[in-house]
Amino acid sequence: MQQSLSRLVAILHRSHAMYVNRVLKQWNITSGEVGFLMTLYQTEGRTQEQLCSILAIDKAAATRGLCSLENKGYITRQVNEQDKRCKCIYLTEKAKELRNSITTEVRAWNTGASELVGEQTYQNVCTNLETILQNMKSEQNHGI
Repeated sequence: MQQSLSRLVAILHRSHAMYVNRVLKQWNITSGEVGFLMTLYQTEGRTQEQLCSILAIDKAAATRGLCSLENKGYITRQVNEQDKRCKCIYLTEKAKELRNSITTEVRAWNTGASELVGEQTYQNVCTNLETILQNMKSEQNHGI
């Protein structure tokens, strides 16, 4: 019988979410919020629409996560000088001070997974999942 990829991915996702919720609890950051911080750590000043696209989430989920992070003092929103209708999202000093701690905790889960199966196998799994994801997106865009 063939394994269910979607079931395994869903279980891994929930396992990762529980891990993130546990290790980031000390800073009151949830698994639903950490993706925004990790993305903004790479490049600040992104719009909500850009974050939705990068993280593959809908606008409602982004609004909830970003409002929560703003209320907790981790992000601020500033009007985009090129397009006054958009707001760009920036990290606060509080978020910047925690960057190393948060990224270390979040990346530890991936490191642990890599150590379990070996670096090459881990990279192959990631590459294969990326290929499946890209092909599925392409098929969806073409109405299949």
